[in-house]
Formats: sequence, C-alpha cells, structure tokens
Amino acid sequence: MRLALRAAVSLLLSAALATAASADPAGFAFLKVPAGARASALGGAYASLADGVDAVFWNPAALERVKGIQISGSHYEYLEKIRHDQFAIGGRLFGGGIAASLRALYSEPIEERDALGNLIGTFGSHDLEIALGYGRKLSPGVTLGATTQLVRERIADQAAMTMAFGLGTAWDPATVPGLRLSLSAHNLGPAAHYMIDGAQGSPVRLPAAIQTGGSYGLVVGGGFNLRGAIESRFSSGSAPVEMFGAELAHPSGAAVRAGMTAGDTESALSFGVGWAVQSLHLDYAFVPFKSDLGDTHRFSLAAQF
Repeated sequence: MRLALRAAVSLLLSAALATAASADPAGFAFLKVPAGARASALGGAYASLADGVDAVFWNPAALERVKGIQISGSHYEYLEKIRHDQFAIGGRLFGGGIAASLRALYSEPIEERDALGNLIGTFGSHDLEIALGYGRKLSPGVTLGATTQLVRERIADQAAMTMAFGLGTAWDPATVPGLRLSLSAHNLGPAAHYMIDGAQGSPVRLPAAIQTGGSYGLVVGGGFNLRGAIESRFSSGSAPVEMFGAELAHPSGAAVRAGMTAGDTESALSFGVGWAVQSLHLDYAFVPFKSDLGDTHRFSLAAQF
C-alpha cells in the first residue's frame, strides 16, 4: 500500500513539473470551468471537498465515498450564446467507487458571413469530454483514484480529438478529524490536431493541471456545519491560481457559500446557496466576470438511490 501511494505521489509530482514547464497557451479551455454549482460557488476550491460522484471531475480518489447509485447534473447559462453542461453517474464496483461522466460546452447557431459581410448561413461549435473514473481505499484515511477521458473539440465542420487521463490521492488524518488533504493531476495526454486543407495543423494542447490543498470542517453553535478550503491550481500556459472557499450549512439542509480566487484573469468572487432534502441536493452559484463578457448563473441537481 505504501509503495503504491509513493508511486502515485511521485507520478503526480512529475506531472506538476511537466505542467509548470509548459508555457504555451493550452486549448480545450472548457476543461478549466469548475464542474458543479457548489464547486463554482466555492471559487473552485473543491478537490479536497468533493465526495461521491462529483469527484470524477475533481479528484477521483474521493470516488471511494460513493454510496449506492448517485447521479448529478449541472447547467450553466454561461456567456452570450454559450451553454455549459455536466452529467455524472456512479456506484460501487470492484471494491471501490466508479463513475462515468460527460461535460460539454456548446453554442447556439452563430451567423456566418462572407468576406463582404453578406450572411451566408450559420455554424456552431462544441467541446465534449467523456470520462470514466475509479477510486478506492489504500489504507485507513488514504484513497487513490484515476480517470481516463476522450476529449473532442469542433468548430463548424472541423474537429480535433485526443485522449487524456488524471490521477488523484486524498488523506484524512485520523489525528485531526475534519481535515482532508488532496493532490490531483488533470488532463494529462497528447495534443490534438485539426486537419486544415488536408494537412495537420498546429498542436492544440490539453490544459494539463495540478490541484493541491486542503479543507477543514467543524460543527459550530446551533449545529451549523462550517467548512473551508484553500487550494492552488497550476495549469499549463496559465498563471497559478489560488482558491479559497467557505460553506456554512444548517441542519435543515440549507447552505450558503462564498469563494475567492487570486490569479484568475476573469473572475475573483463567487457566491451560492444550496438545499439538501434527504437524498436530493439542489445548488446554485453566481459568478460575476471582471470583463464585459457578462455574469454567469450555474445550477446543479444531485440524487442518491
């Protein structure tokens, strides 16, 4: 077990060094968008908080905590004519937790014009990821997981596709109840290429990333559950981003959330609320943007059977 953990950490650190060394801007930007309204409200500081099926997007090690059958779905009213959706389903298999997921960024029809400005039709674009993840316990408090992904990008009638994988580990130290430390690598794989006039175009790299940090939770007065997370994300072709998130949940199931990021060029603050009723969870996040692109509203629904 210790050898497996050491090997996983060594591989994650190697991926971190490779990610830091890649300075060119990456493609497939939709993979950087925080998956889920709860995660968005917390500013993306969520890899150490993810539990259950949503962990397939954040840290597959936490898939070990999947109970029964879980499903989750999110819809983002993103920017202008752009929409962003995610869906995941998970359960127990082979002694651990397993999940399949899909996320997509797509546009409404966009006007196409010729060199003179005449309208000649419409075109669309979409980004798509299909993933499979698995996580299991290595030893008390230590979990390990991995994902494999198929990633595709299409603009009008041109498309590029590649494979990717991710790794993650998490540690809940028994000596500090409520503390969780997380380390995960994302979008590791070869670049994709468009075919332009029968020739292979320039490489479109994946936004390889390392996310690390920790979270801590405790019960405060009145039975409120207070959780906070501090995490860092190092992405190829981008400056490091520091993320801070806090959530206050009432025993009735209501929760309020806020997040802050440092180093993100587009957003700095986020807010959200949630409601949990038995096995059903509904979450909302509001993420304002610094530029004139507009603000985003994000909704998620999750259920367990």
